[in-house]
Amino acid sequence: MPEKKIKILMVDDDKEICDLIKQYFQMTGKYKVLVASEGNIGMRLAFCHWHKPHIVLLDLNMPGIDGFEVLRRLRTDKETSYTPVVILTGRQDYASQIKAEGLYCDDYIVKPIELKALQARIEEVLKKRGITE
Repeated sequence: MPEKKIKILMVDDDKEICDLIKQYFQMTGKYKVLVASEGNIGMRLAFCHWHKPHIVLLDLNMPGIDGFEVLRRLRTDKETSYTPVVILTGRQDYASQIKAEGLYCDDYIVKPIELKALQARIEEVLKKRGITE
């Protein structure tokens, strides 16, 4: 029986960062990473039964619907309201962090971050939520 992998949905318009994170996490053998380059696509994947992620990595600055609106919509829908969301952004300002926390993000990480540190933070969020492979 094949191992069940943790599904990470990464919603970020920075292709290089997405490729780097996807490659790193998939090389561990524990994760499957889905990538969406904008908020609308990310929400469709989050709501899709086949692609439903265990955790979402979400950038705040994106074309179209920004990360705050994506987070708000994820939290107000019964299908995704309990899906862990980690903000991974270049925004260092306190106001953005407070706004994201007010929308119930599980963690707020400022780019750049070492991949091993990102993995540790994601695993901590998953552990707190009782999500395992």
